[in-house]
Amino acid sequence: MQVTVENVSELSRRMTVTVEDANVEQAVQERLKAIRPTVKTAGFRPGKVPMKMVEQSHGPEARRDVVDNLVQTSMQEAFTQEGINPAGPPHIDSMKEEGTSLIYTMIYDVFPDVKEIKLDDVNVEKTVAEVQDEDVDGMLETLREQRMTWEPLKRAAKEEDGVTIDFIGSIDGQEFDGGKGADVLVVIGNGSMLPEFEQQLVGTKTGQETTITLTFPEDYRAKELAGKTAEFAITVKSIAKKKLPKLDKEFATLCGVEAGVAALKKEVRANMNRELTTALKTQNKRKVMDSLTANNDINLPESPVEREAEFLMEQAKTNLRNQGVNVDGIPFDIDNFKDSAKQRVALSLLIGKIISDNGIEPEEARVKEVIDGIAASYEDPEDVLKFYMNDQQKLSEIQMMVVEDMVVEWIYDRVKVEEKTSTFGEVMNSAAA
Repeated sequence: MQVTVENVSELSRRMTVTVEDANVEQAVQERLKAIRPTVKTAGFRPGKVPMKMVEQSHGPEARRDVVDNLVQTSMQEAFTQEGINPAGPPHIDSMKEEGTSLIYTMIYDVFPDVKEIKLDDVNVEKTVAEVQDEDVDGMLETLREQRMTWEPLKRAAKEEDGVTIDFIGSIDGQEFDGGKGADVLVVIGNGSMLPEFEQQLVGTKTGQETTITLTFPEDYRAKELAGKTAEFAITVKSIAKKKLPKLDKEFATLCGVEAGVAALKKEVRANMNRELTTALKTQNKRKVMDSLTANNDINLPESPVEREAEFLMEQAKTNLRNQGVNVDGIPFDIDNFKDSAKQRVALSLLIGKIISDNGIEPEEARVKEVIDGIAASYEDPEDVLKFYMNDQQKLSEIQMMVVEDMVVEWIYDRVKVEEKTSTFGEVMNSAAA
């Protein structure tokens, strides 16, 4: 097999492959003979159809299969022979047969050769934060809120009370879709309903029937209701106030901690520290990687960027579907994902350069430390540890995480790091966003 390669542009190449002794005609005849016993034609028994007729009916398809297989096999051999890793699927530009040889030309993209990593005069902001006592207290209050009950009241409703109602909404005397509900709990002031609706429940009593009038905002999510005035016929079924459980041994047991409140606080703090560590690592890693791509401009081939953009677009669709959104009518435009795709492709090349130049490999102790951190949040950490150690794909994912952490540390050693002190709440809110 003969192979020649020529440059078409900075990142585009043309490869000509000559497969000698391809014997396409001979291979086609052998394939036709192989399928002849299965060919069915009226007037002939299976296996007795004349070869001429088999060739007429199945010859073109057999030729396509033979040539396709020959091209795919020789193409892989050619790339291996020349030590080439194409950036995307090649495009066959021309093809011909000369005697027993098959000659074809293909065009393909290559990744750019990253010469060096530039980090001169780069400043990277690193967020630092600690879990404070008030953060733990706030989390305990959240846990109490999650386990609260409602205590029935005989008095009139006021702010923060829970009012259970039946309601029927109408506009100009006509009921509208979504304007009807039964046994709906409305907590006055928490924003689950429009503020104008909730505030008119203040002062109502159990068993009372009343009417609430409100005007929907001009930017209301249901466009058919935006700006319109509606009346709601309300029946108050009950009024109750929140009753939070006491922060005692019984509550700790309810949260799965048998040793009392002190042990509960200790476990809550440990969980918060794990969450904070993960969130800080993710946030700071993103800042480092953004600095890496911002200071190392790379001319990228179009094909891997296109593939990455398609992946990001499909990922966005999947995320919306998981949220219950019907994406069929949403006009997704792949161009909206191109900038993110370019950054991700460039980042993979830059990280690869750092790893190869510095011989960075995952340290076994750090891999185990990451797995131990994941396992700590499960009931049986040992089972989780065995799961990761016995699943090569999962283990490889953890190893890559460790390598990326080592790359971040390598970059930190070569840039000016400016620490920014933050709070647990700020970091976690940023992570959620």
